[in-house]
Amino acid sequence: MDLIKFENVSFAYENNDAEIKNNVLNDYSITFPEGMITLIGQNGTGKSTFLLLAAGLLHPLKGNVYIFNKNSNILTDINERQKYVSFIYQNMEFETEETIGDLLNFVYDNGYYKEKKNDFIPDLIKELELEKILLKKTQEISKGELQRTIIAFSLLYGSKVIMMDEPIFALEEKQKIKVMDYLYNFAKSDKITIFYSLHDIDLSKKFSDYTLLFYKDKMPRFGKTDIILTRDNIEEAFEIPFSLLRTKERNFREALMYLQKTDKNL
Repeated sequence: MDLIKFENVSFAYENNDAEIKNNVLNDYSITFPEGMITLIGQNGTGKSTFLLLAAGLLHPLKGNVYIFNKNSNILTDINERQKYVSFIYQNMEFETEETIGDLLNFVYDNGYYKEKKNDFIPDLIKELELEKILLKKTQEISKGELQRTIIAFSLLYGSKVIMMDEPIFALEEKQKIKVMDYLYNFAKSDKITIFYSLHDIDLSKKFSDYTLLFYKDKMPRFGKTDIILTRDNIEEAFEIPFSLLRTKERNFREALMYLQKTDKNL
């Protein structure tokens, strides 16, 4: 059974001038295998849109997206769709009356795991470093803590495929590595597939089986990570020399770290 399949999919956003469209996909076909799949490319090349299409939260202008052989156009029941695929938005924020600890149990109890594991929640709490926030509410924790909490929710929910849009941008560097390592091993052991976008090529290389590389002027290219993420392919996709891309990535991470520290001090 195919997990996610794009069949002759076209999608575009209209600009202010209705006659001008920003084409994200044009007659694009692909079938995805199981595993960890990273989305890499410049901002504005369609990574988030692709994830939304693959999750059935956007529908193509032409063509079809199939989620476990079900057409996303008719897979409109939220509960049914989320058995197969769920979505983590970038920079999610929400307020709750319940504590993090209570929410972890609620999500697991109401998710799609047929067989519950007694050590699952304690293991997640340890690996995602949630011990200190179990008695707090979502509006009382930092961006990094909230991101780790949302990742925990997504795993506890039990969807077969999880779409993650920049899931670790607010984490410190050591935490990013630890979380990605956990996600990678979890996907293997529980046989789930995770699509994720990142601004860190090194982490994507280390913690992915496949890469979907996005370009500004042509359709995305998909394949095994060691074949797709070569120096030449990366330079073509980002349209700058590899050395300058490293500097750009470092500046981006430093800016995020500054925002995270500022958030903690508020």
